[in-house]
Amino acid sequence: LAEMADAERRWPGLTDPSDYRIQLVIAPSPSVFDSITRGRLPGWGAGAAFPATNTIVLVFGPEMHQVLVHELAHLALRRNVRFVPRWFDEGYASRAAGEWKRLDALRINWSLVLGRAPFLEGVSRDLRLGAARADAAYAFATAAVMMLERLGGDRGLEPLVTQLGSTSDFDAALRATYHVTLDRFEEMWRKDVRRRYGWLAMATSFSIFWSVVGGAVV
Repeated sequence: LAEMADAERRWPGLTDPSDYRIQLVIAPSPSVFDSITRGRLPGWGAGAAFPATNTIVLVFGPEMHQVLVHELAHLALRRNVRFVPRWFDEGYASRAAGEWKRLDALRINWSLVLGRAPFLEGVSRDLRLGAARADAAYAFATAAVMMLERLGGDRGLEPLVTQLGSTSDFDAALRATYHVTLDRFEEMWRKDVRRRYGWLAMATSFSIFWSVVGGAVV
């Protein structure tokens, strides 16, 4: 894990990542992880990053390597930006770690089946709730960051991350980068996520529904 953390890698939007030392702590069990993090994180968590001290804490398990990359992305981002909302922080880390399976949660999301998408403030809140709500929130956050990356064209997230390095106002950074307000971006993103994933959610949900009905009939 230490060798993996030390490997050179490119992070989305970061043109010249700096070298720095990190402290990597492996908790042998979820209870020890909860003790180390002082109970500040949800019980389903498998990793945590503390940018102020460049510390990463992982729960020993089969997914440690994937979780490590996710937490390394948190540290890399926070060394280059002044402030980001929670949805962007988690969405960026998932995008940087290539956690594409998170988007599968959108295929069975009932809010999309009903033609609705959450607001970004709600996504940030749900990231701290139960595992099922958090899975969907991570998926929505990842989709939002990927849309911002598409808006950046060939430069991806670089223009936005550069702006975030000089301001703690996320709305101002969006205005300077894409010439849209946060409210306008949220509106665009909600339409985009309904268009991209709404029909998948509906198709999957109907499949589940008729599977249940068929089982009941049998």
